[in-house]
Amino acid sequence: MLKLDYRRMLLHIAIYAVLFFALPLYLRSHPGTMSDLGALVMLLLMICPAAIFILSGELGFRAGFRPLAALLPMLLFALSVLTVFEGSVTGFVYSAVYGLISLTGNAAGALFRKRTRR
Repeated sequence: MLKLDYRRMLLHIAIYAVLFFALPLYLRSHPGTMSDLGALVMLLLMICPAAIFILSGELGFRAGFRPLAALLPMLLFALSVLTVFEGSVTGFVYSAVYGLISLTGNAAGALFRKRTRR
């Protein structure tokens, strides 16, 4: 059984915390930035999914397929929906999509691991 490196997981949690908690609050606190919502939409639709896919792919490559660890972004984003985004119902849809992206990235990383380590 492959061991999960908990220091690496703490690094992933820190990156997710910045993406899901700090950046939306930063964008919200600057006047003019949120007037057109372009920065927040770019964060939610482009930056976060790309970062989630890369981080979960790296996790899959290093530790193999770990579905519970891969669902960590979904849980953290659901918490940020409740706190930062004030419980917006559409935010929970993003949370489910982020979970699917994370599982896909983790599976791709695990598959790449399996093919390169033969």
